[in-house]
Amino acid sequence: GPEVCLRALLESPSLACRPLLVGDPRVARQTLELLGCRGSIEEVGVSDLQAGELPRGRTLAVLAPQAIGGKALRLGAAVRPGRPSRLSARIAYASIRTAVELAQAGWVDALCTAPISKEWFARAGVARTGHTEILAALTGARDVRMMMTVGDLRVVLATIHVPIRRVPRSLDVSGIARTIDMTAEHLNLWWRIRRPRIAVAALNPHAGDGGIYGTEEAEKILPALRRVRRRGVDASGPHPADTLFSALGPKADAFVAMYHDQGLVPIKQRDVHRAVNVTLGLPFVRTSPDHGTAYDLAGTGVAAATSMRAALELALELAPAHGRVARQRLS
Repeated sequence: GPEVCLRALLESPSLACRPLLVGDPRVARQTLELLGCRGSIEEVGVSDLQAGELPRGRTLAVLAPQAIGGKALRLGAAVRPGRPSRLSARIAYASIRTAVELAQAGWVDALCTAPISKEWFARAGVARTGHTEILAALTGARDVRMMMTVGDLRVVLATIHVPIRRVPRSLDVSGIARTIDMTAEHLNLWWRIRRPRIAVAALNPHAGDGGIYGTEEAEKILPALRRVRRRGVDASGPHPADTLFSALGPKADAFVAMYHDQGLVPIKQRDVHRAVNVTLGLPFVRTSPDHGTAYDLAGTGVAAATSMRAALELALELAPAHGRVARQRLS
């Protein structure tokens, strides 16, 4: 986390924003030393944010988590890169919560989250899910969806972190229809595609082949498609997943997949180093890199920040449109 964040922020051309890193300032300084990046760390407080007094250039502002409404959390002396602990998990969760408070207070325009360990979040008792579900809970967002994007390939998931055996019963007509609607809404909001084309994947091989390999297509996906089409959404399917993303598949502005790996494998095949995760349905823009914690690389100084940089750039691209719509709603 600290390595890809600092590399993305300090080793590349300057971003068109004033970045704020939420995390342990001492860990940030240690990581800066490890990487040998040109720059410095300056710890800031909430009053600095309120006054708009953040450092510029190669000085990176760092806010300790829980600096809003509580005591700041820090790891202390025993920091070992790649060796997670319950305390580090609690600090990571507190960082997410603090960042959400900043976004909801209007002090930041977007969030770009670094990878977390779901295993250690569960061990620490703070959460048993991923970022998408945590952010929904913290913001009270009724519907959120996970979109993965690389270049012009965009995939939205109807279910997210669900065991394969539970996917069929996790799908229903309303949920699939809402996923398609949200995909169309955000393509319009963020990319200004007025009538986006959305291709929807089947769940079963050969799209069920007339019910031989499954009935979810007839019972759940087709009714959802009919529902959104009546609302004017240009949605096609259900398409067999083995051809959906191929040269023979439909031309579309986005694809809706029924489960995690069905949608993410083609994204990571396209470009695993530049893919970005963006959350639909939050009151602010949130992006993240497409990779995990890579604890085996932590502390070695070789972790690539390409996806983190792409996530930051996408947040900067989407935030103005999102903020404009939010202001219109408030007025």
